[in-house]
Amino acid sequence: MDTGNIDQGAARTAAALRVQLAQVTAAAQALERTATDARSRQYLAALDQSVCRMLRIVGRLELSGRLGGEDGPVRLENALIDLAQLTRELGERLGQLLAFAGVELRVSAPEWVGALADQGLIRQMLMELVSNAAKAGGHVSLTLAEQGRRAVFTVEDDGPGVDPERLSRLFSGEEGGVPDWHKGGVGAAIARRVADLHGGTLVADCAPGKGLRVTVSIPLGTPGGTVCRTPEIVWDRGGFGEELIALSDLLPVEAFGPGDK
Repeated sequence: MDTGNIDQGAARTAAALRVQLAQVTAAAQALERTATDARSRQYLAALDQSVCRMLRIVGRLELSGRLGGEDGPVRLENALIDLAQLTRELGERLGQLLAFAGVELRVSAPEWVGALADQGLIRQMLMELVSNAAKAGGHVSLTLAEQGRRAVFTVEDDGPGVDPERLSRLFSGEEGGVPDWHKGGVGAAIARRVADLHGGTLVADCAPGKGLRVTVSIPLGTPGGTVCRTPEIVWDRGGFGEELIALSDLLPVEAFGPGDK
């Protein structure tokens, strides 16, 4: 089986889906300008929710392909960034959205943690981990600490936890050997891959009834002390915020109302 042709076919399919989703989004946004009654706005919110969920699936498929490394080493868009500011700002936006789902996100970060890292991939990693944790409901915490020459992110929930036998499958992106692009296992696998690419580690631990805790530790420099430069990975989000897309699987339709995005 020629896996290269399969990967190329998947990439072309994802690109075609993005074109169609962009057209649907444009039509919905045109309707939003004339929708005045509550029923019409509710229908448009449901449409926007579906578009966001499809964008999430397509984006994960594309990103997973790029991070697979089968076409050669994955190159990062590394730059000096403030991980603390990134954590606080992303946490604030995610917290506002998670409130629609009745989930409280607590964020803690020091004043400054500078690191050479790919900002887009670090953001994606944190969104995937927070989204997974929020599915447990209740409270989620996102913390950043500097330990020696490493930045340590911790995402923790107070849900029922994960069966130890399933935990390894969760972070491999597979359930029963078949990837499911809209479930949490793929997001966890993406987070682990991002940590690996930054020369870091991802550790998950849990106990029944005590929630799940995921810790990502990355060096403040880059592996080998070099900085790789490539064009930034940018997805056409159709006018939707990336945080809204990242949480679209668990947010209620009210979060997608016209003017809320």
